[in-house]
Amino acid sequence: MKLFRIIIFFILIGFYSTAHSEKLSATETQENNSLSKQMQHYLDSSAYLRNISSEQSIFVCQKAILLAEESEDPDLLSQSYKTQGINYYYSGTYDSAFVYYEKAIHQFEATNAQVDIGKVLGNIGLLYRKQGKYAKALEYYLKNLKIYKDLNYEEGLGSVFNNIGNLYFNTEEFDEAETYYQYALRNFIQFEKTLDIANAYINLGAICEKRKEFSESMDYYNKSLFENSKVGNVQFESKLLFNIGYLFHSQGQLDSAIKYVQKAEEIRIKIGDKDGIVSTKLELARIAIDQGKYDLAEKLLLKADEIARINNMLKWREEILTSLTKVYQTTKNYEKAFIHQNEMIRVRDSLNIIQINMRFEELSTEYETEKRKKELELLQQKSQIQHLELGKKNAWIIILMIVMLLGVVVILVSLRINRLRVDHKIMDLRQKVLLTQMNPHFLFNSLTAIQSFILDKKTIEANNYLSRLANLVRGILENSREEFVSLRTELETLQDYIGLQKLRFENEIDYEFIVDKNIDQEQVLVPPMLAQPFVENALIHGMLRNNPNARIQVIISLNKAMDVLRFKIKDNGIGINEAKKQNENKNHKSIATSIALDRVKIYNFKSSKKMHFEIVDLKQLDSSLQGTQVCFSIPLNIQN
Repeated sequence: MKLFRIIIFFILIGFYSTAHSEKLSATETQENNSLSKQMQHYLDSSAYLRNISSEQSIFVCQKAILLAEESEDPDLLSQSYKTQGINYYYSGTYDSAFVYYEKAIHQFEATNAQVDIGKVLGNIGLLYRKQGKYAKALEYYLKNLKIYKDLNYEEGLGSVFNNIGNLYFNTEEFDEAETYYQYALRNFIQFEKTLDIANAYINLGAICEKRKEFSESMDYYNKSLFENSKVGNVQFESKLLFNIGYLFHSQGQLDSAIKYVQKAEEIRIKIGDKDGIVSTKLELARIAIDQGKYDLAEKLLLKADEIARINNMLKWREEILTSLTKVYQTTKNYEKAFIHQNEMIRVRDSLNIIQINMRFEELSTEYETEKRKKELELLQQKSQIQHLELGKKNAWIIILMIVMLLGVVVILVSLRINRLRVDHKIMDLRQKVLLTQMNPHFLFNSLTAIQSFILDKKTIEANNYLSRLANLVRGILENSREEFVSLRTELETLQDYIGLQKLRFENEIDYEFIVDKNIDQEQVLVPPMLAQPFVENALIHGMLRNNPNARIQVIISLNKAMDVLRFKIKDNGIGINEAKKQNENKNHKSIATSIALDRVKIYNFKSSKKMHFEIVDLKQLDSSLQGTQVCFSIPLNIQN
């Protein structure tokens, strides 16, 4: 029984919780619906007030924006921002319109509302056209068109065609403008858009007016009046009244022209349409000029220029300043005429007419070939062309990569071949070095000297000589297989070589090895027998054998940075210049020196640290000296 009561208790709790939750959910839904309805009421009121008072329209829409920002709902935010952008557009406050359109796009992107993004892009294009920045306007119209084509949103194409027609109209390409106005009209009729149909008729009437076809122009305006009467749009009515006034002006009926233009101005002042106010004042000023009322014209133009300047209406400013220049020239006020003409030129330059014409030529090329076809088909064809071009680019990229890869392979193979050549050169040099160090003439003389000692029964001298020769030959053979040997081994081999050579000569040859005390001869490594060819040259070609005071000095030191080993070999022979002259007469060339220089070149090729080499005749340093000085530096190499 107790268990049964517990179960019943939990069931009641669960039922109460569910009911309470459903009640809360219903409350939240009601609150959201209430907020949405309140928002829609503000937005509808704002759109209605747009034809009565721009200030009131903006004020009411700001209330909707505050509610939307409080809710942080992207749907509510996007619609309120877009509506406020339209309000500022109609009031002629373009900078603020730009700000709210950009905010609206950001919110539409959050909900992926592509059609609405396209509409806002088209509205931004309208802002740029009003400022006379036709290239930027075209850029946004094409973005708008692409979105509609991607979504197959044909209902929106009419507005884009109408916008493009307006661009052609502004650049006075009236045939192209008429073509796109007709495209727009057919689309508006297809989707039964009454106000847009009226707008298309008024645009076509303006084309006829430019061509002086006044009767046809009035027919289009009457059709536009009829369509607008179905919806009663006050702002559009002001536009139509203005066009009729302009038509009367074109025919010279100035009183009728003033009547209609002033009616249009009254509506525009009432609703706060700054752009429309500028255009009506400019037209009234032009009528006053034709009437010869230049003071009135000046007053109207200055007021229009003030509004246009504050709101950055560059295209209007160009026309206003042109008319002001005309007024001042006619009244012979040349100073003001000059000032306003210069200002007009500056404004015209800022409009970038050249760039605009180039962009229109591109637009014309894109659309002329497929005028009779649907815009969606054109976009698909362009997409296919882009894919083909992308394929060609990819093919070129692949070809370029293959060429680059082949180039890398060729470079690597070339480097490998060069490396093999260098290795072969090194082997060849080692053989040549061995041959120079194992000179047959030197060996023959050494063995002859040993034989002489034996015959003379000078056993100790013969044994000493033979031991030295054996040590030298063994050292040469062992060192020839090594790339580096210790400095001590190099000096011992060099000492054995000089000692054996001394036995060949009749006079005593003094030699001296001077090694820096900071050099560890066991740890420091040097290329084997690199100094030997120069000692040999001193003994043979330096004529030290005939010099009773013959002397060779080998000095080994370190540089200040302690990273380079310096060899200096000095002798007091006849000098390198005199030796060269004697060798030229004998057609003799020092092979040992040539091989040594090749060894230096190969070392420098293989190593990032370079070996430096220099041979100097001592007379060049001091005319009182005689002999040769060989200097070479080797990057310090310490064995581990």
